[in-house]
Amino acid sequence: KTYEMKIEMIQPWSVPVFKTTLPPDVLQTMIEISDHIIADKDTESWGPNLAGQIEKELKVEHKILEQTGVMGFFMGAIRQFVIMCKCQQMPDSIAAIQREEWYTQMLTMWIISQQPGEYNPMHIHTQCTISSVMYLKVPKMLPSRKEHRPGDDGSILFCSNASRDVDFSNPNVTYRPAVGDFFMFGAQQQHAVYPFRCEEGDPERRSISFNAVFQSKTDHDKGNKVNIDNAVVKPGDSRPS
Repeated sequence: KTYEMKIEMIQPWSVPVFKTTLPPDVLQTMIEISDHIIADKDTESWGPNLAGQIEKELKVEHKILEQTGVMGFFMGAIRQFVIMCKCQQMPDSIAAIQREEWYTQMLTMWIISQQPGEYNPMHIHTQCTISSVMYLKVPKMLPSRKEHRPGDDGSILFCSNASRDVDFSNPNVTYRPAVGDFFMFGAQQQHAVYPFRCEEGDPERRSISFNAVFQSKTDHDKGNKVNIDNAVVKPGDSRPS
């Protein structure tokens, strides 16, 4: 005998990692933007503000995202991440969350032009609530040295201690990025990027990250402020172009 039953999986005590693939036109635009910025010798280095043991980390100005029409895509993605996370956080309030208007603001965006042997140690992002990374170029990497650990070299690692129940959860997850992969995650999510080795071809692995903040229209209208330096979320920030 079988039964038709409504089942909910409730998990409000962790923040998920959002993974998708950039649309082809957005991917191409971001590659062209990064090509232009890397070629410009006057581009501001953002490396002194970052954790990575990486030589070339360059700031991306918002105006070029607006001029090329991709800012609206990222605002929409941030908003979707917020709604999905809030629905998981408060499963009894899903209808209200989906009715709410969510304001989003992108803070700093930067390019990571990673070379073999460079890496990002385990870290979080500060002065924001949302972080992200998208992959634009991935070289032909050598496999990991140990066959029983094939997914290590060049991978991004997300690490959490939300659950110690190893029968039904995993404290770590690694992804070996492909071109177009786009991740968003909570700013307090611990993560790291392993180094990689290349034998031939262009060794650059290029990605772009940005930090963001959000606020509900309800809180904004009450006059509540986002408790992040340099963050002033307002309606105009979150309108897709």
